Amino acid sequence: MKKIAEGRTADIFEQETGKIVKLYRRYMDVQSIQYEYAVNQVVGAFDLAAPKAYELLEAEQRRGIVFERVEGETMLSLIIRQPGEMNRLAAQFAKLQNRIHRYEVEVEVEAGTGGKRGILKQKELLKRHINSTPLLSEQVKNEILEQLEQLPDGNRLCHGDYHPDNVMFGEQSWVIDWMNGTVGQPAADVARTVLLIRHGALPDDAPSDVIEAIQHMRENIISIYLEHYLQVSGLQQAEIDQWLLPVAAARLAEGQPEQEQKQILGLVDRLLAESRLRARL
Repeated sequence: MKKIAEGRTADIFEQETGKIVKLYRRYMDVQSIQYEYAVNQVVGAFDLAAPKAYELLEAEQRRGIVFERVEGETMLSLIIRQPGEMNRLAAQFAKLQNRIHRYEVEVEVEAGTGGKRGILKQKELLKRHINSTPLLSEQVKNEILEQLEQLPDGNRLCHGDYHPDNVMFGEQSWVIDWMNGTVGQPAADVARTVLLIRHGALPDDAPSDVIEAIQHMRENIISIYLEHYLQVSGLQQAEIDQWLLPVAAARLAEGQPEQEQKQILGLVDRLLAESRLRARL
């Protein structure tokens, strides 16, 4: 098979016409791979521009998924290549995410130890990640989990990793990499997107001039994206802001680069301090 792309967790190979194979790194656990496949089956039932997932497989002593091959260029790549298109692309990006959030999803109940869950609840996944990070004390985790418990559940489809490198534009728009897909609150999904655009590390092979250019664009992208998302969704900024603390804390479980980790730890500290101050008033 011919490799056509690579990322932090997987390599992409050509297969037969119209298909690609996503082969995961050997450290990736089988449950995560099976979960991405299951989420894609759920997403495939809707009228969404997401690549079809055909089957699970093993090749070269690695596990993978056979996907529909889609054509286009990532939003991140387009912004780097055509910075003058940022406003238009950020608006499209917002509208596409809102389209995802319109779909209501039922969570399948796990049937015994051998049963499978179609898609997880958003708050359940956030709790798992918050509990698993070694970067926060148990006291801080408990404070954040208490706040998370007070936030509303939801029944909308959420991508969980919606950022400019997971959206492709071409003859049509595509949303890829549904490994963190959940059922929950759109506001939490938007908070996660803001966090990723503001603090997310760029690909390891990104040239220094590209990194510098994106650093200058981050806040502009967020501003335009939020303006359009709030307009088309009817959501309020305050609804998004209340999710930032648990979403940021959960991000710390994902093994991000040191610089991003420090930024998010600082954000968690600040948001927690603000929360404690409000509680005393």
